[in-house]
Amino acid sequence: MGELNRETATGVVLSAGRTRAWVERGALHWSRGRTTVVVPGAGIRRVEAAGTSLTVFLGEDAGGGSSMTVRHRNRDMVVALGAEIEAVIGDAGPPGTRRQPQRHTVPVWPLRMLFRVRAGVLHGGPWWRRALWYTVAGLPLAVLLPVSPVLGVAAWLLLPAGLGLLFLWVKMAALDTWWVMRRRGVTVHARYAFDLTTPSDSGVSYIVHFRTLDGQEMARPISVRGHRDEITYDPRDPSRMYARTRVAWLGSALVAFTLTGMWGALFCVPAVIWLTELVSLAL
Repeated sequence: MGELNRETATGVVLSAGRTRAWVERGALHWSRGRTTVVVPGAGIRRVEAAGTSLTVFLGEDAGGGSSMTVRHRNRDMVVALGAEIEAVIGDAGPPGTRRQPQRHTVPVWPLRMLFRVRAGVLHGGPWWRRALWYTVAGLPLAVLLPVSPVLGVAAWLLLPAGLGLLFLWVKMAALDTWWVMRRRGVTVHARYAFDLTTPSDSGVSYIVHFRTLDGQEMARPISVRGHRDEITYDPRDPSRMYARTRVAWLGSALVAFTLTGMWGALFCVPAVIWLTELVSLAL
C-alpha cells in the first residue's frame, strides 16, 4: 500500500485559512502557520471525509490518538485528499525503516528573508548579485556625485520600488483569470520544467505538469512560476491555470492595477530628475 505515493506524485493541496494539507512521499503534511507536521502513513489510523470537513485520526506514535480537522468549501477536493490519505494509511516506508512523525517550524519572517537573500546571492541567478551591487555601490554614488545628496538618496531608495511596481502593473493584467480561480479554482501539486523550445532572447518560460481531479494529465506552457510547486486550474477548462505568486493579493480589485502603476511612476521621478541633473552637469 502507498507504493505510488512514495514518489513526488501530483496531489490535492487543501488550503483553508492558515491550514494546508497534502500527501507527499507516502506521508501526510499538515501545515498551520509556521509549523508543519509530517505524519507517515504508519502513523494514521483512519480518515473521514464528510461533506466539507476532513478529519484525520492519528495513531499512538503520531500524537497519542489525536485527530486533525480541516474544512474546505470544495467537497470534491475534500474527497480527493481523503482518498489520497486513505491510500497511504499503514505505509511504513522502505523495508527495515521506521518513519516517525516530524514537526518543522520555520523562522519568523525577517530571519527567513535574510536566509533567502543570502542563498540568492550565493546560489541564485544574476539578478540577486545585481541587486547586491546596487545596494552596496549605489548609495556611495548617489551621495558622492556632484548632485544633491538628498535627491540622490531618494532616487536610490525609490527606484527599485518604482521599477518593481511598474513591473507588477504589467504582470497583473490578467484580472479575469485571477477572479475565476478565486471562485472555483482547484489547487494541486505541479512540476515545473524549463521550456527548452523557447528562444533564449525571449526570456525564461516553463512547462507545467499537473494532474486534474479526474486523473487527466496536463502539460501547459506558462511564463511565470509560482512561489510554490503548485498550480490552480479551472475545473471547467483545465487549460486555464494560474500560478500563485507572493504578490497575488495586489490583484484583489481592478483599482489596484492603476494604483500600482501610478505609484511606480511616481517612485521613478526622483531617479529621472537625478539623472537629468547629472547629465546636464556632464554637458
